[in-house]
Amino acid sequence: MNVRFTGHVPTLFSGQAITADVVRQLLGGRRATFVVDSNIADAASLARCAPMIELDGSRTDINTVVALANNLAFQRPSVVVAVGGGSVLDATKAAALGVSSANTFRYLIEHAERSGLTVLPPGEPTTDLVAIPTTVGTSSETNSVSIVRSHAGTRLVVGRSLRPRYAIIDSANLMSLPDQAIRTGALEALLRLAGVSTGAGGSARSRRDAVKLGRAIITAANSDRSQEAVRLRIARLSAATQRSAALRSPDPYAARHWYVANETAFILTVTKMAATAAIIGAIWQRIRAGDQRWGARDSLDAFWKAVTDETRLPTDPVAGIESLIDLWAIPRAKQPETTAIREIAAATEAIWGNRRPMLRGIGEQDVHEVLEASRWDTGRADNRPDGVVAQQRG
Repeated sequence: MNVRFTGHVPTLFSGQAITADVVRQLLGGRRATFVVDSNIADAASLARCAPMIELDGSRTDINTVVALANNLAFQRPSVVVAVGGGSVLDATKAAALGVSSANTFRYLIEHAERSGLTVLPPGEPTTDLVAIPTTVGTSSETNSVSIVRSHAGTRLVVGRSLRPRYAIIDSANLMSLPDQAIRTGALEALLRLAGVSTGAGGSARSRRDAVKLGRAIITAANSDRSQEAVRLRIARLSAATQRSAALRSPDPYAARHWYVANETAFILTVTKMAATAAIIGAIWQRIRAGDQRWGARDSLDAFWKAVTDETRLPTDPVAGIESLIDLWAIPRAKQPETTAIREIAAATEAIWGNRRPMLRGIGEQDVHEVLEASRWDTGRADNRPDGVVAQQRG
């Protein structure tokens, strides 16, 4: 997901086994609270004598955010240090607003309960947030977005007050990740660039930065991902998508696949990237068929050709992205029942489509057709949709 590039750019520290030293320097004796994922064995060791709040990164929702905000507001820290994956970082970013602006936080919670998109009022955070990711691909440590899960679905909150003040990318925090998680993170970062690149317009600089980063992500993910330096590079490239001009677009909602994947993941109870891997080819098929509501064909073609020019991936973007997903062994969501497809299509229109800017002009039937054409995991060796062939460069 991308939003307009606003506010300060987080100060980024990266390297090998740097976390403890950098955290100590950043705190400088100030009152701090650590928010850590309870599933990460070594995260608690960072807190030492400071207060520590544990979250289960696999179970964060809007109630978690409210409880965390109340806890932080009681402790009143000058610095909040968040350690974990995207879910923990997002929850902490949202909850930290409760320390500096109770009114803004109340607006966030009330609006997110009833709307897919919440845009926060202008303002800079007054509580320093240090984000330490233990996963790759979400870019939560450097963006101004928080994904909040409510009883009705997964909601998007954007605003410069969510952007961390500092980010620490430490390869030591990534070495326990399975190889598949690194590949999936690389795909998430690549599709963030591709999504914006399907929008019309954009500056020459943004297109150039997107292509440069896209090429580098593919190259790094095709390298030996067991190497600490490679994992660090992929994590840095993911963060760079937010720190460069690559996501500066006249259309902040150009990555249309995100909204369909969001509802698919929630209703099927699968990961966002498993849903994305299933539907992305079908959405790109719509773009290449000339349906401007989903994106601009010429922009998608130009981006894909440029980022894959030195690879053996198919030149056609649809065949190319499907081949890349196969090459990286990214799992796709299981084939849903007809009733689930109808539910996803209806929810997508109700929350993101029709007159809303995210999927303007796109209705339930449009989403239904995308889902019917998507490439789900059916258990067969080859479930490629009609028209997608393993085209290779000569």
